[in-house]
Amino acid sequence: MLTEGKREELLQLSTPLAVDAMDRLGLPEAVLDPAIRPVEPNTRMAGTAITVLFMSQPDRSQADLTRYSEALENPADLFCPIIAVQVPEEHHHRGVFGEGAATTARKNGFVGALVDGAVRDTPDLQRMQYPVFSRTVSPGYIVGKVKAVSRDEPVHIGGVDVAPGDVIFGDNDGVVVIPRDKLDDILDRAHAIREWEEKVHQWMKQGYSSAEAVRRAGEMP
Repeated sequence: MLTEGKREELLQLSTPLAVDAMDRLGLPEAVLDPAIRPVEPNTRMAGTAITVLFMSQPDRSQADLTRYSEALENPADLFCPIIAVQVPEEHHHRGVFGEGAATTARKNGFVGALVDGAVRDTPDLQRMQYPVFSRTVSPGYIVGKVKAVSRDEPVHIGGVDVAPGDVIFGDNDGVVVIPRDKLDDILDRAHAIREWEEKVHQWMKQGYSSAEAVRRAGEMP
C-alpha cells in the first residue's frame, strides 16, 4: 500500500528502475504505450489509481459524465489519488481533462491525471504545474459524445490493465503500473539495482571496461 514515505521513495527513483525491478522479480513490466506522455516534459507523478471508464454514446440525451464528476469530487480515502480514464479510441481527439477538471481534482486531493485519450487547456495545466499524462492533446469537446459507465472498476489504459488502487508512477520516460501488494518488493529491488549500477559506473569512471566493472560489482540484484 502506498504511504507518504513510499511515495517519496518512488519519486526519488525512476520508471526504468521500477521496470527493471519488476522484471528481476518475475513480474509483468506493466509499461504503458509510449504514446502516453507528460503534458509538461520532465513531470513526475506517483499516486493511487481511481479509475473511470468512458463508452461512446451516440444518443446525446443519454451522454452522461456524472460518474466522472463524482470520482473527481469524491476520491474516498485513497492516498494521493490519480484519476485514470479509459476513453474509446474513436474519441481520442476530444479533450477529457483540462483546467476545470484539474482545478477540481487538485481541490479534492488528486495528485495527477492519466488519460488514454486527449487533454486540453495545456498552457493552463502547465501554468498550474499539475501532473497530467495523456495519449494526445486536442481542443475537441467530449461532452455529449460519451457516457462514464463505471467508476472504481478495472480499466485498460495504454495496453495495460489498471485496477482501482494500483500505484501509478510516471516520469519523462513514461508510465508504469505497480500492483499495490508488490510495491514494497519493487521498491527494495529498485534501490538494490540503483546501488549496483552506481558501483558499476564508479568502476567504469576509474577506467575499467564495462565487462570488468560488472564483474567487480557482482551480479545484478
